[in-house]
Amino acid sequence: MSASWDYQMYFPSHSGTIIQYSAGYSSPLITPVNSPDFPEPVNFSSHSQRSTHIEDEKKKSRRYKTPSPQLLRLRRSAANERERRRMNTLNVAYDKLRTVLPEMDSGRRLSKYETLQMAQQYIECLAEILKNPPVKVAKRDSRN
Repeated sequence: MSASWDYQMYFPSHSGTIIQYSAGYSSPLITPVNSPDFPEPVNFSSHSQRSTHIEDEKKKSRRYKTPSPQLLRLRRSAANERERRRMNTLNVAYDKLRTVLPEMDSGRRLSKYETLQMAQQYIECLAEILKNPPVKVAKRDSRN
């Protein structure tokens, strides 16, 4: 595909460089970036650097205000309450897990560690049963 109009008429500052595209058409490179005719970039950063510097000084002048002892006590008691709730939820979950595990003959409650170990062994055992189901033996007729 070729253009029927003259680039020089529309782009008089054309330096003569033509870019050939893979689609078969060409386009002039009007003003290359490295050309002396290319305008220098406008420097807006000096203003923003000054304003940033002023903001930084304001931030430095602000000191961190230490919370009052009452606020610290309130925060600590709220954190303690959250931790108590978390541990209570965890203990309830262990109790539920103990109810689905096979009973041990020891008569005592399993520790958290023992509960997790037992659960792991029980799951492995159930997975093995699913993988290799036991073979059923057919009953013989006793009337023979």
